[in-house]
Amino acid sequence: MGKGSRLLETLPNFLLFFLFACCMFLVLLSSAKIYQNISGVMEEQFSIHTCVSYVTAKVRHYDQEGAVSVGKIGEESAILLQEEIDGECYMTYLYCSGGNLMELFCSADMEVLPVDGQAIMQLDTLTATMENDLLTFSCEAAREQVETAVFLQSGK
Repeated sequence: MGKGSRLLETLPNFLLFFLFACCMFLVLLSSAKIYQNISGVMEEQFSIHTCVSYVTAKVRHYDQEGAVSVGKIGEESAILLQEEIDGECYMTYLYCSGGNLMELFCSADMEVLPVDGQAIMQLDTLTATMENDLLTFSCEAAREQVETAVFLQSGK
């Protein structure tokens, strides 16, 4: 038994180890791809649902008689939230501009433009309508759209 027979004995072991390593590498690659896809979907859903939660919380915070309305800031559709602080009237605008959900807090009598606001999060569109005491708004981001409605309790 010489070197040739030892090589024939160890060669199948090396081939088996190499096959095992290749299979393990392929499993890791496919797992990484699956994780990346799931992570992307979760990020998209987080963005859109966080936007809806944020706008809903803001509207509920301002839920007082005549404080919530729908209007425009420039050419953009906006949710207008009005409040009085120390006898002076202030307005908070929630709208979408430049691919972002924007928020602008200012005196109610100020002339404002969409670029004046602060970017909150990425968002493609925000549309809102108000009928009676029902505010319906829709957010769209990354090809996903979510629509929700908030019934204002201040009217009761």
